[in-house]
Amino acid sequence: MKPLIPRDLDWIPNAPVAIEAKGTSTASPKAVFEVLADHERWTEWFPAVRSVTVLGPAEGVGARRRVAIPGMTVDEEFIAWEPGERWTFTGVAAKPHFTRSLIEDCRLSPTEVGGTAISYTMYLDPSGPMRALTRLIAPSIRANTTKAMAALGRRAEGPDA
Repeated sequence: MKPLIPRDLDWIPNAPVAIEAKGTSTASPKAVFEVLADHERWTEWFPAVRSVTVLGPAEGVGARRRVAIPGMTVDEEFIAWEPGERWTFTGVAAKPHFTRSLIEDCRLSPTEVGGTAISYTMYLDPSGPMRALTRLIAPSIRANTTKAMAALGRRAEGPDA
């Protein structure tokens, strides 16, 4: 694992690359957040995630976890933990080293009909040749994350959704 430059929320407007995915759910923001916060079960609804290992406390700002996706592992530290509203981490290390910095920011807001609007944005600062590659594959990342947000919404709605 190679260290990344950890970032705080103030870095978001300056991130060179932002990839946003959206979803909706008929479940409440609180229910959607509970699914997000259940780290080990991400593999059940986020197809790209192969494993999640909690590294210490599982909740709150400062909580850490290790996420494995095909060909990549990222260590993450939470920088925002607002149940029912916001769930945000910064990358602290990665293998391979695909970016200098990473923030993934999930915002939940109630809809007029009682459900949840989900916005999940990945902010990156890819280095050198990875910048062009990241921009090239951004549509695929967005599509896969959009599918995952739909699955997140369904999971929060319960087993009969």
